[in-house]
Amino acid sequence: MQDILSYDDIVLIEGFRIQKGINVHPKNKPYTVLLMSVSENSPYNDGFDESGEILSYEGEDINTRRDVRDDHNLKPKDLDQPMFTKKGNLTNNGKLFISAEDYKFKRREKAESVRVYEKISPNVWSDKGWFDLVDVDFVYSEIEKRKVFKYKLLPKGTESVTPTEQEEFEFSRRIPTIIKQRVWERDQGKCVDCGSTKDLHFDHIIPFSKGGSSRDIRNVQLLCAKHNLFKSDRIQ
Repeated sequence: MQDILSYDDIVLIEGFRIQKGINVHPKNKPYTVLLMSVSENSPYNDGFDESGEILSYEGEDINTRRDVRDDHNLKPKDLDQPMFTKKGNLTNNGKLFISAEDYKFKRREKAESVRVYEKISPNVWSDKGWFDLVDVDFVYSEIEKRKVFKYKLLPKGTESVTPTEQEEFEFSRRIPTIIKQRVWERDQGKCVDCGSTKDLHFDHIIPFSKGGSSRDIRNVQLLCAKHNLFKSDRIQ
């Protein structure tokens, strides 16, 4: 599975040009697509817990041009995140809120399926894989001084992959973004073995099953798909 993607790679995978963070059933797909970033200049407070398992994803801000009638000087961050548009239709926030609530209160059997892509640096994205939307809160944020949606997502198991591929993917998913950013910069966006810039993966040096850390930059490197296959589960 390809771990590192360009924006154009994501467009090819999803079949449309993604222009916003939350995309609920785009092109009639049976799942939602989320874009996320945890960089300092990110407009939203997304992130994983310490285990790297639970994703907390913040909702979308109001579109002040479309949904604020009176005071056009208001900025999106001045207002609570909206459940409805001014026409009374559900926003993306509202659609995901209902999906999460329906699952939590057993009004639907299966959780909403969500595919997540995380921005690492300009035009560099990481495929975080598939998640289930299991819960939501609409809470007051002391940081932002307003009410925001907080969606809770848990990772799905990956199907149709080998145990080794499963371990590799879980290892990559647990790597904190700051580590990925530093590894990308250190390895200059190239495979450390051949210098290729295609089909790159964040690879562990000491296997996760043998105690390798996903939080130590010294244990993470960039490998292309070819050399990732060549690499055995031992310290090289």
